[in-house]
Amino acid sequence: PGDMVNRLGGGERPGYFREVCTVTARLFNILTPDRAFFGEKDAPYEEARVVVLPVPYDLSLSFLPGARRGPEAILLASRELEPFLLELGAAPEEVGIHAAEPVPWVAGMAEESHRLIREEALKHLRAGKWLVALGGDHSVTHPLVQAHREALGEFSLLHVDAHADLYPEWQGSVYSHASPFYRLLTEGFPLVQVGIRAMDRDSLRLARKRGVALFPAHRIHREGLPLDEILEALGKRVYISLDFDALDPSLMPSVGTPLPGGLSYRQVVDLLEAVFREKEVVGMDFVELSPNGQFHAEMTAAQLVYHAIGLKGLQAGWLSREVDHI
Repeated sequence: PGDMVNRLGGGERPGYFREVCTVTARLFNILTPDRAFFGEKDAPYEEARVVVLPVPYDLSLSFLPGARRGPEAILLASRELEPFLLELGAAPEEVGIHAAEPVPWVAGMAEESHRLIREEALKHLRAGKWLVALGGDHSVTHPLVQAHREALGEFSLLHVDAHADLYPEWQGSVYSHASPFYRLLTEGFPLVQVGIRAMDRDSLRLARKRGVALFPAHRIHREGLPLDEILEALGKRVYISLDFDALDPSLMPSVGTPLPGGLSYRQVVDLLEAVFREKEVVGMDFVELSPNGQFHAEMTAAQLVYHAIGLKGLQAGWLSREVDHI
């Protein structure tokens, strides 16, 4: 649509064609409005406790493309989920879930795009919403975390991923999806990393120097999920960032940088349940789903997001279990 091409912030820069790319935005204009996302009830914004924010930005990908289509795929798959989750004994939709308009991004301008992401997240946080962001590539975590700090104060980070993402820059850009946790670490955030199986020597040295609590996938497979150690390493308040490639590619093939030896769905759910039970989770993002025709991956992603919303609902007292001891 014509109104999606816009001049953003300040004057025009010669030599740049500034197009606001809103790949997912068009989805909201063409889908039938009578079917809600994440359950059967579409909560009006004013009544919703949880806002799902699509962030279809993927300009920093370094291998397989397509993460910009991740939010759309998760939202569409969420329409096929059972609203009542047997494991939780509750229906997460009861918290009130609102799917927001996607965040626009500016072609060829990472800094401007990240500013838009931060500002959009801040808008929802200042309205008192609990935010679940759907990427997009992992670079979007940096502006999202910045917005949460500005709105909510200090917290620690739980990073669940196949990759450490601790490069100072990658392919000449500090805005790379390989760099967000280097930037956040240097900005003073306590960092816990779980499921890692790709990390270079310099990143490992940096992690040890900065006191990163590292729980690599090979240790988890050999010794089991060290929930007590992970919880001890985290602060009382936690922001969770989950890259879908943390899951093994046999379960989650639709990612940009798949690696064998990943976590199982059960391990990820057990981790999330423990963190939500013992900590105050201030926000979450789920990133790097790259749809490639394997719909089971999109359903897995949507189910995990919906489960996490349910865990927040139980933690915050927005939900109660309808059935115990299933």
